[in-house]
Amino acid sequence: MLKLIQHDKLFMKVAIIGAGFGGLAAAYRLARSGVDVTVFESDNAPGGLAIGFKEPEWKWSIEKHYHHWFVSDWAVRNLAKEIGHNVIFTRPKTSTFIDGEVYQLDSPLNLLLFPKLPLADKLRTGLVLSYLRLTPFWKQLEAYPAKDFLKKYTGEKSWNVLWQPLFEKKFGNYANEIPASWFWTRIKKRSASLGYPEGGFLNFALSLNDAVKKNGGKIFYKTKIEKIFEKGGKIILKTKSDLVKTSKYESEFDKVICTLPSPLFVKITEGLPQSYIDDLLDLKSIGAVNLVLSLSKQFLEDGTYWLNINAAHFPFLAVVEHTNFMDKKYYNNEHLLYVGNYLPHEHSFYKKEAIDLYREFYPFLKTINPKFDKSWVNNLNLFKAQYAQPIIPLNYSKRLPGFETPIKGLYLSNIQQVYPWDRGTNYAVENGEAVARLVFGE
Repeated sequence: MLKLIQHDKLFMKVAIIGAGFGGLAAAYRLARSGVDVTVFESDNAPGGLAIGFKEPEWKWSIEKHYHHWFVSDWAVRNLAKEIGHNVIFTRPKTSTFIDGEVYQLDSPLNLLLFPKLPLADKLRTGLVLSYLRLTPFWKQLEAYPAKDFLKKYTGEKSWNVLWQPLFEKKFGNYANEIPASWFWTRIKKRSASLGYPEGGFLNFALSLNDAVKKNGGKIFYKTKIEKIFEKGGKIILKTKSDLVKTSKYESEFDKVICTLPSPLFVKITEGLPQSYIDDLLDLKSIGAVNLVLSLSKQFLEDGTYWLNINAAHFPFLAVVEHTNFMDKKYYNNEHLLYVGNYLPHEHSFYKKEAIDLYREFYPFLKTINPKFDKSWVNNLNLFKAQYAQPIIPLNYSKRLPGFETPIKGLYLSNIQQVYPWDRGTNYAVENGEAVARLVFGE
């Protein structure tokens, strides 16, 4: 926690743009230290990419885009403990759909029993995964494409069957450019047991919202930042609110932390050098499209929570049955199923409605479970996020944007600065706390 040591800092006014977990974590740390903190959020609720939704009959919310925590996600786990929010850990099943069959692939024994690879390739794959889990040396991996690394060390067959379909379905045209350090991250941090905040991520975000306010912070929802600029040594925010009669106004702050995606940040910020803008915009990202089905019956009947789809012709990447992870009793005994995709921004799915995607997905869902029927569907929800997954280039550590921007007093903290780890609420919290320390001067 930040220390109450410099009294001049207690009169500092800090604004935070965005009430995702990074912004809320920064706000909480600064507010706890006595700093005058104001958070602005354009949405009507906190959570950012982990924002949740709740039907009237449900006791808990779920996320618009599937989320969970690993055992090693200590930044967010410690924050939850500090504010008194309970986290549930359980061990759900992870499987892969290959050649029309579902195979559980979440342990060394499952890999050894997997019939689609020769024994030699299974042993090689197991040894490589063990090495990646144990080694702390990721930097030597960032110069090599994951494709080359996996083909060389796990074998051509293992690459073709296990990894290539997932890389290509997730990253599309970028699949061959993703560094081995990104793959190291996915293996290093993964745990068999997964965590989930009691009540859902929205409930946890609301707990954090309350903790910020309890410590004197202010949070304004449905308030959009239209412009950021520096004037007279202060950072000025031009805001537009849906909640007040005088909807547009300007406020001045000593320091501002922006958690928006980089393209949105540079669009609203005046006075940034063109070279800095070019460097930020040169970093690519893809979005997410998630269709959420509320079903009267269990879809993945073997209890699988997460099903990777290793079938190139399927129009989605993963099927995630949330209620095979968290008990359906919290959701009016409905079975909640995500059908998920990461897609480039120009993909046609962003223009489609929920019913259109459902009709397109239906025959493929029926291939996974032939018993699946339209009569099972109680409700459909479709959610889209334009900036959901950064594309990590080779040698990214040399290009990683810093928290401090060229404008004194203005800081940037978003998912493109999560490295070498992959994006997630744990690292949003970790970066939010780091930038809070920077703002406070520790």
